[in-house]
Amino acid sequence: MDYDTKAWARETTLGRRVFNHRFRMLGREFAGWRLLKTVPMHQDGSVSEVAYLWQGEAAPEQQLIRVNVREVGSWREAQKHLLGMLQESMRAGLPRGTGRLAELGDVQFVARSVPSDVPAAIRFSRGNIAVDVDSVGSTTLDVSELALGVDRLLGEAPTQVPSLRRLARLQTPKTATIKGKEGVALVKDLAKAGDQWLKVIVPDGELRRKGQSIVYTAPQPARKAVQVFAIGSPAKAAKATKPRK
Repeated sequence: MDYDTKAWARETTLGRRVFNHRFRMLGREFAGWRLLKTVPMHQDGSVSEVAYLWQGEAAPEQQLIRVNVREVGSWREAQKHLLGMLQESMRAGLPRGTGRLAELGDVQFVARSVPSDVPAAIRFSRGNIAVDVDSVGSTTLDVSELALGVDRLLGEAPTQVPSLRRLARLQTPKTATIKGKEGVALVKDLAKAGDQWLKVIVPDGELRRKGQSIVYTAPQPARKAVQVFAIGSPAKAAKATKPRK
């Protein structure tokens, strides 16, 4: 199938304006599911991939869903990886999502199981992240809710996500002056962030990684309101918010 990547780019709105660095799932995101295993698959200076295995609490032996998350330097690179996943799939010509799934990610594709017709595998990208979600247990499951949940973690401000609220801190700058096409580095040195998950959200234009920086370019020179969140582990968040004596 000849996938229309130019159409994907035209559809991408939120994905241009949100960037996740060191995205992670901690195990409390989905009611009725337990994070069984987290496996780093790939890591270098610009690309990382992690697989998460979720186990359903109702039937642990049968209910297993694997979520692979690949983090790259821009939304365009994420869509390029998504294209590669689709082209390598044993099932050619996966259809786009319908109903609620049509709103999933910047672009999404859904494989339905035969004969149950449940969405058992979903491929999508949101911003600089490409995701594949698969039912891998002995019982074929509808993976829609987990896929939608991962997309919410990727796309929304953490203050709007219950499992992240107490872990997130809004960083400076809260505004940025865009002077030209080269843009401005909202995060100048990612190494200084350590293992924190950083989420950047801007009102327009687009975000990308350039070296060790997260760069924001806007359509016109102006002063813009931006959001840069640092999301830590539960232990670190508790330490950071502990009142000083």
